[in-house]
Amino acid sequence: MFFVTAIIEIEGLTKQYNKVSVVNQISLKINEGEIFGFIGPNGAGKSTTIKMLLNFIFPTEGTAKIFGKDCVNESVEIKKEVGYVSSDVRYYQGMTSMDIFKYTAAFHHLSNSQRIIDKYIQLFEIEPHKKIEKLSLGNKKKVAIVAALLQEPKLLILDEPTNGLDPMIQHRLFDVLEQKSQEGMTIFLSSHDLHEIQAHCHRAAFIKNGEILAVETIN
Repeated sequence: MFFVTAIIEIEGLTKQYNKVSVVNQISLKINEGEIFGFIGPNGAGKSTTIKMLLNFIFPTEGTAKIFGKDCVNESVEIKKEVGYVSSDVRYYQGMTSMDIFKYTAAFHHLSNSQRIIDKYIQLFEIEPHKKIEKLSLGNKKKVAIVAALLQEPKLLILDEPTNGLDPMIQHRLFDVLEQKSQEGMTIFLSSHDLHEIQAHCHRAAFIKNGEILAVETIN
C-alpha cells in the first residue's frame, strides 16, 4: 500500500509536569488511509500524546499538525473532521445510547442518520434505550465507538478502544476499521496489545517512558 498525504505530523513534541518529561521529543508522520498503531505499556505517554493532538492539554515544546493545521491554533477546525474514543468513556449518566447517537447526528448535520445508527446498533449489539449509568465499561466503549464512526471522520483517534470488549465485538470493530481505511479514513490506534497492533496496523510506533523507541512497518 502506498501513502502520500500526511494527516498527522508531530515534531519534537514534549510534555513536562514539574520539569519531568511525560512525553519527550517525539516525532511522527502518519499518512492518509493508514491504520497506525501507537503501542506501549500503561504510563508510556500514549494518552498524553493524544491529548496534545486534540488540544486538551498544551505541549511544553514541539509542534503537532493535523490536516496541515496547527493543533493548538486551529483546533476548532481540526475537530470538525476528527472522531475520538477516549480510554475512559464518560457521558451524562441519564442519557441513553440512542440519545447520544441522535445528538451526534444532529450536531454533525448528518442526513439519513437513523439507517446508519440502526446498522451500528445491530453490528455492535447495543441496547439503544438503556441509560449510560446502567452500562458496563465495554458497552460504554461500544457507544463511544459508534458515536465516533457516525460522523465519518477523516481521522479517527482510538485510545485503547478494545478494553472491555468481548472478542466477537473486537473482531467486528477491526473489520469496520479495515474497511474505513480502504475508503481513505486514517486511523490512529493506541494500544498496549501487541497482537492487536500486529494483526491490524500498517505501521506502528513503539513508545516507552515518553520516548519513541522505533517505528516499524507491519503490513
